[in-house]
Amino acid sequence: MAETDFLEIDGNYLEGGGQILRTATSLSIITGQPIRVFNIRAKRPEPGLKPQHLHTLDALRELSRAKIEGLELGSKEIKFIPQEKIIASGLLNIDIGTAGSIGLLLQSILLVAAFKSEGMSLYIKGGTCGLGAVPIDYYPNVILPILYYAGLRAKINILRRGYYPKGGGEISAEISAIKYPKAIALTEAGNLRRISGISIASRDLMPKEVAQRQAQEAQDLLKKDFDCPIEIKAQYVDTYSTGSEINLYAFTDTNCILGADARGELKKSAEEVAQEACAKLKKEISSGAAVDLHLADNLIPWLSMLGGKIKTSEIARHTQTNIWVCEQFFGKIFKIKEDNIIEVKR
Repeated sequence: MAETDFLEIDGNYLEGGGQILRTATSLSIITGQPIRVFNIRAKRPEPGLKPQHLHTLDALRELSRAKIEGLELGSKEIKFIPQEKIIASGLLNIDIGTAGSIGLLLQSILLVAAFKSEGMSLYIKGGTCGLGAVPIDYYPNVILPILYYAGLRAKINILRRGYYPKGGGEISAEISAIKYPKAIALTEAGNLRRISGISIASRDLMPKEVAQRQAQEAQDLLKKDFDCPIEIKAQYVDTYSTGSEINLYAFTDTNCILGADARGELKKSAEEVAQEACAKLKKEISSGAAVDLHLADNLIPWLSMLGGKIKTSEIARHTQTNIWVCEQFFGKIFKIKEDNIIEVKR
């Protein structure tokens, strides 16, 4: 690769996971700044690029016609040079090939599509709910409705659920370029208006009534703590692997949406899954935050582009790491106040 002025990014900083890679490559395309990311996932038991990272990088390479070095399994360093100023519209098909998270891949593509494309369509195959990533439901129920107020127009359809180890989940998406961007303003939690949710289980768990049990337990627990309308639906789905999940959402009168989720695991009862999700949601609501800790993490790159101010329940290491990556591109633009308010002036 010819002599290039690379922005050097240490993939071992703070949380040290794939988040650094996803945010850095997205912002590389948006800004046109070539990057070198080294020490990729150095703190993980199996360092370097895994299949889901390869698919993310390959998709971003295709979108921006980027020149890239190090695009191979286990690679601990990449060089990424975007080429296209505006990404042409069209359909992008991506098959992660494993139960790797569709949601994590979407983090990068959604940002790039909004700021550097004329709009695009996506078809992605992979995992829809797994360890270390928000479930795909979090996008249409929390992220996209919140970003709607910032000017994003996007729609996601969940076509099939995909659980570990076989994956095979499928989604389609339509993303439009942001035409009228607005700063993000989420600091007033407001009053709780309602709680909704969906309890999902693979069809082979129907005899044990897993979906109904998760839903009923969540409904009973939430009614003890909150005096508002609560509706948790149960659903069975066709999947290649056995699995279950429950996704909960709290809506306030200031248009805030707080999310919480839990997934089924071996030796964890349906009731325990529901209890885990309810405990998370109760913590978010009780914090008085306008943004839950996962949404805060996801909003950081958007704040770096749009500006704004959010009040979150907790500034997690993922969020701190994302702030650091964004500031490698834009300088010290973030201000943290009172340990839970994040502000960017653009």
